Amino acid sequence: MFSTEKILAAFERRQGLLRKTTNAVRIVDGEGDDLPGLFIDNFAGRWLVQERAHEGSPVLVLTLGYRSLYWKSLVKEPSQSPAYLDGEPVTQPFEINENGLKYTIDFQAGYSQGIFLDQRDNRRHVRDNVTGKRVLNTFAYTCAFGVSAAAGGASTVNLDLSRRYLEWGERNYALNGIDTQSHEFIYGDVFDWLNRFRKRSQTFDVIILDPPTFSRDRKSSIFRVEEDYGKLLELALSCLAFPGSILCCTNSHRISQSAFASTLRRAICRPFNISPRAMPADFTGRQYLKTMWLEF
Repeated sequence: MFSTEKILAAFERRQGLLRKTTNAVRIVDGEGDDLPGLFIDNFAGRWLVQERAHEGSPVLVLTLGYRSLYWKSLVKEPSQSPAYLDGEPVTQPFEINENGLKYTIDFQAGYSQGIFLDQRDNRRHVRDNVTGKRVLNTFAYTCAFGVSAAAGGASTVNLDLSRRYLEWGERNYALNGIDTQSHEFIYGDVFDWLNRFRKRSQTFDVIILDPPTFSRDRKSSIFRVEEDYGKLLELALSCLAFPGSILCCTNSHRISQSAFASTLRRAICRPFNISPRAMPADFTGRQYLKTMWLEF
């Protein structure tokens, strides 16, 4: 069993991050809180406990103010929806607040619940730097980056290989009072569409590249971050306006921050500035998310 005292201490350390404008944060972050293998995310009072434990026995924590408590294993079938433990059952999607914006969370969605909390600061950075710009959000998932960009005054194009997630993204736009007719939601492969944009000479002021570590497209072509990120960046550069910016992210544990930066530099043949960005303050464990803001 995990130490209740350590869970409580981690919870107390993060209270300053919870406010009216943000009610979704990580409460426990594994080794960073001296609780290896345990992760707890707070989605507006609905807590999701995730364990990297082979025995698969759910951890029970003391009541610390959660409305609902759910659990999932990160080892056995992590794509399954989390299991109910305590509190109010969560049977329908619900809203969270992040930096004043709203997003829909669904505990029945499977692998991910609709948003990646580790990208919170990056979404805020995008929002603060895209006024009046045209933003391409690739691998859009539920379009959280697109919502942030649109709220910041940008016109957006969201691109993903899942119609279901794009529809979810449209609902996130509507949830924030953003007219979806003024933005685009494109179903398709990122590489295919970047080639289309290049051939049309269609450019964007800001491009967001946050691909999955491993994926397979409809033609069974495999994308691996370690091998293919440079090719992705080269193609994105052919669609970037000047001046322009690209947000490059990867959550691959197999590539270091310095190796990721080297991969990006090798793909670029023109002057640019590169600025690494840190993970949010509630992510105190392994700094697996590598983020580079490139300016041209």
